[in-house]
Amino acid sequence: MERLNEGRRRAARLWRNPGVRRLALLGLASLLAALALAWAYVAYETHRLKQDWLDRDVRLIGELAAAHPELADELPALFASGGADGDPEAPARGRELAAKYGLDGDLDNALLPVVSAFESRGRAVLLGGIGVFALALAVLVILEFNRPFREIRRLALSLEKAVKMNRPMDYRLYGEGELGLLAHGVQELSLRLQETISQLHREKDFLKETVADISHQLKTPLASLMIYVELLQDARTSPSDAREFLETCRRELERMEWLTLTLLKIARLEADALELHPAVSALADTVEQAVDPLRRLADEHEVRIVVEERERIVFSHDERWLAEAIGNLVKNAIEHSPPGGTVRIRSEQTPIFVRLTVSDEGEGIEERHLPHIFKKFYSASSGGSGVGLGLPLAKSIVERHEGVLSASRGESGGTRFVIAIPNSRASYRPPSLTEL
Repeated sequence: MERLNEGRRRAARLWRNPGVRRLALLGLASLLAALALAWAYVAYETHRLKQDWLDRDVRLIGELAAAHPELADELPALFASGGADGDPEAPARGRELAAKYGLDGDLDNALLPVVSAFESRGRAVLLGGIGVFALALAVLVILEFNRPFREIRRLALSLEKAVKMNRPMDYRLYGEGELGLLAHGVQELSLRLQETISQLHREKDFLKETVADISHQLKTPLASLMIYVELLQDARTSPSDAREFLETCRRELERMEWLTLTLLKIARLEADALELHPAVSALADTVEQAVDPLRRLADEHEVRIVVEERERIVFSHDERWLAEAIGNLVKNAIEHSPPGGTVRIRSEQTPIFVRLTVSDEGEGIEERHLPHIFKKFYSASSGGSGVGLGLPLAKSIVERHEGVLSASRGESGGTRFVIAIPNSRASYRPPSLTEL
């Protein structure tokens, strides 16, 4: 039964090809045309044979009537009836008499003009008709078989041109069957190649910009370190100054370490080389994990951190990485808040997403800076102590959670960051072309 079903599926896939359907229709039309021509030819030859036979009989009647005038009135009736109404023994006597002159079944057809002419015409028409019909059928079949190869060649040339010039294919084929699936796959491959090449160009530009930004960011601390090392090498430097210089060197080294680690995290996230480990946990625990290391910084800036949770929210997320994203937003809010200000963290849950808002009471970000604040090394103002990597890192982490991070000015001033992460993620696998 399984083999029968598999055979039916194969036949259905085969019949789905337009070329197979055209060949089947061509074969059926050719068969019907051959039958019609054969029928017409048989009718024509039958009429021709009848006419030749009548001409022969008429000639014999005329010759016999001239030789035997007394039989002139009986001969036409005799030839018309074929002797069926005469003596029953007449056929036997006739065969015996004809055999004496060699008129039997072994007589060569060439000695019978009517039969010889019928045979010659039949052979000529039959061989000629078969030849012409076979030639026409062969031409049609060759043209039909050449059609897919012609389409494949056009697809190949178009794909080659698209790859060389990094542009969409200028020739597209939309059809059914295996050739249609092949054309769709080739066009999809062309789009993937174009996107890959464009992505490589973007990554190349990104690498150039990143290297330039890193060199620019590391240039200042490295120059400071070199100056302090030279001062420490000077024997005239006092012990108190030496301790101060060493402390400054330590801070610069910590800054360089933070910069390097943050860039490494961003690179791993953007390269999709970092694997998240989502698990169902409480958002309050994640927020506490993000806020706890920043309370000392908040005390130094005289800023209050207020966490407002309307309900206990539990959903699937990577607690460690999401805590780092929230921590970067809270740190940015603390650094841009005035003394005595408040950083508020609100969270809410809907059937569709989980939303977390971090807002401060600072001056806020100007509208012209909002489209750029998530770019690496971008700084909207000089109020913060960072180098513009915390927000890009937070955005990359949220996007890996299939969420969205947005920024806007608060209604009463300050800046408001909103994280929206889907509550659940449906898994959908589109069918492959071979399964259609």
